[in-house]
Amino acid sequence: MPRRVTIVLLLAVGGLLMANPLYLPVPVAEPTTAYAHAVQPVGPETPPYDEADVVDRDDLDAAARAAFDRARESPGGGFTVEDPDERAGSLSYPSGPTLGDGLIVVAHEGTRYEFWTRSVEREAGAVVLQRLVVQPVGFLAGFLSVVAAVAVGVRDRD
Repeated sequence: MPRRVTIVLLLAVGGLLMANPLYLPVPVAEPTTAYAHAVQPVGPETPPYDEADVVDRDDLDAAARAAFDRARESPGGGFTVEDPDERAGSLSYPSGPTLGDGLIVVAHEGTRYEFWTRSVEREAGAVVLQRLVVQPVGFLAGFLSVVAAVAVGVRDRD
């Protein structure tokens, strides 16, 4: 194969592989929705609230109280479920929580807590694999292809 054709092919392949973020990842399955619950003590970064916004833990319905307790007692301060039936029916799960809609200030044993609930879209495992493995390897192979094209071109000049 003539050197010029080799150089052009290596540059074309390298360019296509390096541009893989433009066409990868290819969705192979629908994303799943997870429902997150988190509890942390009220702090300086808590959105401003009125005393009327504070709900006593005992005033929550049984499912919301159970979710609050589970999130408060979990090591990371929260938990996630994927089955919609495991959500507390009285709580909202917006994608962007705001005070009163996905964020409740709960009073319990003299401490006030932020109780966050929200929905989170999770990508399918194959899409995550493409992002973590296929895209970087493709980019590296494309870069090496361009380097090879330059090397063939420099060698051709000598």
